[in-house]
Amino acid sequence: MSTSIDVTTLTLGEVARIEDLSGQSISSLDDITAPKGKALAALVLIFKRREELANGRTPKFSWNDAQSLTYTEAAEFLGLDDDESTADETAGEIATAGDVEPFEVAPKA
Repeated sequence: MSTSIDVTTLTLGEVARIEDLSGQSISSLDDITAPKGKALAALVLIFKRREELANGRTPKFSWNDAQSLTYTEAAEFLGLDDDESTADETAGEIATAGDVEPFEVAPKA
């Protein structure tokens, strides 16, 4: 089953979990030079668990389950399964928070 990836729909908790699991910022998904293995596994974990909840099931899909997927299986689930795409091109296919205008936090007075 293919899932549409739009990280702008992620909760901040989900973003934090993806960043913790992947060891990199969510914005690195746009960086074709950044490692993708853990990032893809983290995305699959979050979206697979969302799918389980949406289908009325208790989420049982684990980090180990996500890491045991092949690149092809992960890309297919995440909707990145263009037959001619490569791992490097995958980075450009994921809509990331980098597509959203950054904001600034005002310093404390």
